Amino acid sequence: MKRTISSVLALGMIAAMLSIFAGAASAQVTEPSGQIAVVNGASTDPVTADANGTAIGGDLAYADTVGTTILPASGSPFTVTFSDTSATTVALAGMDAFTVVSGYGDNGETAKAYPVEVAPYADASQGKVQVWNATAADVTVNVGSGDVTVAAGQSISPNAVDMAPGTYTITIDGVTRDIDVAADSYTDVFAVNDGTTPAIAAATIASMTDLVAALTPAAGGVAVPNVVDTTEADATAAITGAGLVVGTTTTAADDTIVAGNVISQDPAAGTDVPSGSPVNIVVSTGPDTPATVPVPDVTGKAAADAQAELEAAGFTVASEEQESMDVEAGLVIETNPATGTEVAPGETVTMIVSSGAGEVIVPNFVGMTQEEATAAAEEAGLTISFVEDPQNPDPDGEVASQDPTAGAKAEAGSEVVAQLTPQVDDAWVIVHLNPSRLLTVSGIHFKPGTTVELAVLNTDKKATATVQDDGSWVTTADLSDVENQAELLLVKGTAADESAYEATFKIPAAGSSTDQPTDETATEESSGTPVWVWVVLGLVVLAIIGLGIKIFGGSESADGGDTPSDDTPSDDTPTTDSN
Repeated sequence: MKRTISSVLALGMIAAMLSIFAGAASAQVTEPSGQIAVVNGASTDPVTADANGTAIGGDLAYADTVGTTILPASGSPFTVTFSDTSATTVALAGMDAFTVVSGYGDNGETAKAYPVEVAPYADASQGKVQVWNATAADVTVNVGSGDVTVAAGQSISPNAVDMAPGTYTITIDGVTRDIDVAADSYTDVFAVNDGTTPAIAAATIASMTDLVAALTPAAGGVAVPNVVDTTEADATAAITGAGLVVGTTTTAADDTIVAGNVISQDPAAGTDVPSGSPVNIVVSTGPDTPATVPVPDVTGKAAADAQAELEAAGFTVASEEQESMDVEAGLVIETNPATGTEVAPGETVTMIVSSGAGEVIVPNFVGMTQEEATAAAEEAGLTISFVEDPQNPDPDGEVASQDPTAGAKAEAGSEVVAQLTPQVDDAWVIVHLNPSRLLTVSGIHFKPGTTVELAVLNTDKKATATVQDDGSWVTTADLSDVENQAELLLVKGTAADESAYEATFKIPAAGSSTDQPTDETATEESSGTPVWVWVVLGLVVLAIIGLGIKIFGGSESADGGDTPSDDTPSDDTPTTDSN
């Protein structure tokens, strides 16, 4: 009887045959054992293999020559090494059997162990076939009833398939091979690829009854298999396969054993117990994590750095953008939940990330006072600075113009420059005479562009000064050639409010200053002749009169009242009003 099984298996490995030539079904061994058979899938060249130094078979040829060995379960795990240096580790326990295949380089490995389904047959008249994909890619297997895709490293089904005795043609990705199935037999079929010739390899156990008998421990005792660091499902299969039952299953956190794998077992591996005894296992839930952790402080950090820090703390991270005048674009403003909040690992923490200041519409500040404009700018999210507008001298101190103009768009937090009409104060003059008698006169709050006239009365000292844009002016005069007397200084100009300014100042003593106009009426000598000349002339006249009286004995002068006084101004001497 010939049936076709279609099965896609990756290129090139050559098959291994497993065969147990054992005694009667009742045969017993003195201790629990496991069985390993090997297949050379690398090439047609013979290779040898051993398990921890124990030889396994002889020349393992392409023609499926069988090599087998039975090893004590207490010696597991076994490292199976081929003479071409390919190797794999097999965790062997009682009632375990593996077919070890070498040389399938396309799978990224050079050797791998595939488990044999060891269990008494319900119907010994049937054979069992297990099809494995030992390549790196998916393959298509046809079993005569349609194509089945088998993933890399996987089997066509979780368990071996019951097959009636007969000859079957297996097709894997276009490569075919006939497989003879006998009653009570077990055949492993492999898609292999040695990098040269795609092939289908097969390893057959002639009698499952004999295999089970060979692996069954002596009556009265069962060795507990080692299930530590295996999945819970694999541990259950190993325990029940050894003739034992799974007892209590509990869970615990563990930093080294991945979640779902067994942390520990009781009784320990290798312990001899009666058949049917329970084996308790503890299954890992993964690393121990606290119920809650505080949200780290990531404010002010770049979004990418903040996200990495939050994820390292165990959180899922989301992000939202928000305009901010205070936080630079791309930096975290805050988190939700807030920094320091206790949150369960895995929960979502949202970063509020700055998108920058954004834009605002500039208000109209024209006509506002400085205080009103400051408040309006703050309300609009802007700052404002003020400068006086020399082109608009009305003395009210209100905003005359602005930059940017009203209605323009500006970045929030940016500055608006407002031109203020100046608040004009009274004109002010200060007079200073240094020890060298250099006179310095300055003024403020005068009308820009106008001329200020200065004159030291009763002397020929005169000067002018041009008022600057800020309403100030300054000029100097050398008085070192003028008698050290209480000279008066006349200042005439136009104040900032366009009123006439005229004031007389008493020139201070050398080394001092004054800013107070004098109330005295100043007399200015129109001829420019210094006062001291008139004083000397008066003294000479008096001296001549006195001499004449003495010589001629004339009548005495009444009181000299006709003699000109040195401090009485003439009637035509101009005077100036004091402000």
